[in-house]
Amino acid sequence: MLIASGLFGLFDSLIKYLADFFTSGEIAFFRFGFGFLVMFPFLLHQRPRLDRQGISLLILRGLLAVGTFYVAILAFRASTLSVTMVLIFTNPAWTLLLGASFLNERLTWRRSAGVMVALAGMAILVNPWKGHVSLGHLYGLLAGVMVGIDNVLLRYLRIRHDARVIYAFFCLVGILSSIPSISSNLRVPGLNKGILLVACGALGLLAQVTMIYGFRFIRAAEGATLIMTEAILTAVIGILLFRDPLTVRFVVGAALVVTSGIYLGLHGGREGTADCTQKKRQDPQAFVQ
Repeated sequence: MLIASGLFGLFDSLIKYLADFFTSGEIAFFRFGFGFLVMFPFLLHQRPRLDRQGISLLILRGLLAVGTFYVAILAFRASTLSVTMVLIFTNPAWTLLLGASFLNERLTWRRSAGVMVALAGMAILVNPWKGHVSLGHLYGLLAGVMVGIDNVLLRYLRIRHDARVIYAFFCLVGILSSIPSISSNLRVPGLNKGILLVACGALGLLAQVTMIYGFRFIRAAEGATLIMTEAILTAVIGILLFRDPLTVRFVVGAALVVTSGIYLGLHGGREGTADCTQKKRQDPQAFVQ
């Protein structure tokens, strides 16, 4: 999982760099095209059986995840890499609130406290009371909320579908969404930039595969907590390579957000295990896959 976090950190940093040279559609086309080319042989070989509802939900999740990708690029362009990534990683709080609303997950006082800590860190980072809210901050928060919604939907889909099927639909939707923006002005990148685009697609794929593989050996809560190190790594890269300012407000706000995410991952995971055990007893067929 730590390797996955490192790969995701490098992927985020490369997206931030490429955003200055390519449109969002061009980055998306290469990023998702690479992933789909790798996943397509698996779909031909396995030929998973999907009903209409399953296909609709997979497409919906793909649209949501792809939308998050585009919003994140807008945030990278409008704000610093470090602050954007920390704001995106407020998603455990949004996931918890949405899970309680739509999946009937328990919202205990400990979980509520974790959400409040995350919101406090978010407020310190954005600093709204001094008029420092920028468009980049709003994009980062929107991406965090969208990741939270995506996590809730992904929990539902992961019980019923193979992870590779979910990822393949994600890449397919990403390719289709990028075609309108590149069809009128398709540019062939130079050798150096082309290598970086391919590297972007490869890093995105390797990070996803490594993360999914890691979940075979550790609990979901532990994996989600380790993935939180992506925010720390990306913040360090932003400060060292992109000259993001290192302020006391950033350190305090980031510490609160990351600490909240780790706490919600560990504590929420233990309670979530108990919830899943109870649901499995009530409806064992839902957990067959």
